Amino acid sequence: MRLVVAAALALSGFVAPAASLAQAIPIELRPGEVLLKVEAEGEDLSRPDVMTVVAGAVTAGTTARDALQANNSLAARLTEAARASGVQPRDVRTVGLSVTPRFNPGDDERAETEGRRPRITGYIARNELEIRLRDLARAGEIVSDLFNAGANQVRGPIFSHSDPKPAQDRARRNAVANAQAEAAAYADALGMRVGRVLRVSQRGSFEGEGTNEIIVTGSRITRTPIEPGEIGTRVRMWVDYALLPR
Repeated sequence: MRLVVAAALALSGFVAPAASLAQAIPIELRPGEVLLKVEAEGEDLSRPDVMTVVAGAVTAGTTARDALQANNSLAARLTEAARASGVQPRDVRTVGLSVTPRFNPGDDERAETEGRRPRITGYIARNELEIRLRDLARAGEIVSDLFNAGANQVRGPIFSHSDPKPAQDRARRNAVANAQAEAAAYADALGMRVGRVLRVSQRGSFEGEGTNEIIVTGSRITRTPIEPGEIGTRVRMWVDYALLPR
């Protein structure tokens, strides 16, 4: 928590300095008031209802065309597997596509000495599909289906809320309650009481996302165990209070 206390001038009043661009508007205190700035954070812990994974298809070929054609076939199987598992088309999108050359290992120094480019021995094609899963009870089953369809890399999972507003609202209420409790504690320590609220500004709102790498082992994957647990939504705010004598 951050604290700033300033005494008001009895005759001319007091203008608080701007703490940041968000607080550039000056505050005029009444005679006898003391400014108290409280920075507080509120958190809400709740179960997520959306899981996002990125399924990757990596293929190789002697030419860029061969690598891409093989990759297109594999990516199509991944898309079909996702949709067969009940994933809606709006929840599947391509987030990465690349074809890059593969060079002969150890040829870099030789090529530099001979004044030529390293020899290309083939090409690597990569296609990444971002898939949102809304039925978390079947998330492990669907991830296993992606592996069994040929996915050779999966990143995630990332858990989130389909509608983050309820969690954000609860976090805001908790932040305000924490700010009020801290203001009351400082006022009591100073022999004063909390008066009016002068200004409230939110410093940020963010949702913690659980991410882990899923490792592929074996030729066929059984149901992948996935536990969503809880994710934290946090809000940070500043509240300016006017303290008054008791």
